[in-house]
Amino acid sequence: MFKIDKNTKQINITRGDIASIKIDATIEGQPYTFKLGDVIRFKVFERKDCNCVVLQKDVSITEEVPTVTIPLTSEDTKIGGIINKPAKYWYEIELNPNTNPQTI
Repeated sequence: MFKIDKNTKQINITRGDIASIKIDATIEGQPYTFKLGDVIRFKVFERKDCNCVVLQKDVSITEEVPTVTIPLTSEDTKIGGIINKPAKYWYEIELNPNTNPQTI
């Protein structure tokens, strides 16, 4: 199961499932076109602990595009141990985290 709530931007995914997260960005009120050389970083961390990163995935942009897809493999989504109830994590998506970081 994979679902993103469009209102809250909450991501729901079953451990071990694959997914593709399609993102776009608005910077200073304008739609952003991702450029060659841009890097998108998707980071998942323990709830209320931004220093405890459990997944980090970088996507390098190879051509100008209005949207970017972040692929998640089944290994990427095997976070934490096997449990019988939902676990909550926090996430952020950054544009160019190493050169000019902006959360998008």
